[in-house]
Amino acid sequence: MSKLSRILNENNSVEAIKDWLLNFEKNDHLETVVEHPNVEKLFQNFSSAFLQLDAAGGVVKSGGKLLFIFRNGKWDFPKGKTDKGESNKTAALREVEEECGISNHSIVKALPSTYHIYQSPYKKTFGQWIFKETFWFEMDYNGSSAGTPQLDEGITEVRWFHPNELDEVLENTYENLKALIQLYRA
Repeated sequence: MSKLSRILNENNSVEAIKDWLLNFEKNDHLETVVEHPNVEKLFQNFSSAFLQLDAAGGVVKSGGKLLFIFRNGKWDFPKGKTDKGESNKTAALREVEEECGISNHSIVKALPSTYHIYQSPYKKTFGQWIFKETFWFEMDYNGSSAGTPQLDEGITEVRWFHPNELDEVLENTYENLKALIQLYRA
């Protein structure tokens, strides 16, 4: 049993989980797998070690194509942090508009969430481990603009892909998005 499995199974402290994260970051392992008979308890124990943030974003469809942004060298869906007091749906619509320069989009349905962890680069929370859940929504877009990238957010391109073109995206995107993208492949 790996050290992380023991930590999570024995309900050890948040500090033990943080220590494991620091050690994991320093070694040459690219991933770890943890099995547990109670997945919800495992998830609760693990996520308790982090500052929790919510984000929301959109899988935008128009004319049979999907909208992607190119940010920090990777293909991504438009998304961003949910503001205090803002619903996830409102945040998703706002973020798509801000990051892609489009309007006249609407939510069709909720999609599965994705999760990721990172150390904060921001002054107020610098160095803290962040656990971010992103709430995704499928959206329809009926506007005429192809979109404009929000350059000050590191977005250099907004592009519409047909489902049979998604191999290009899958070759250069984040692992936690691949299952979501696969839902739309031709």
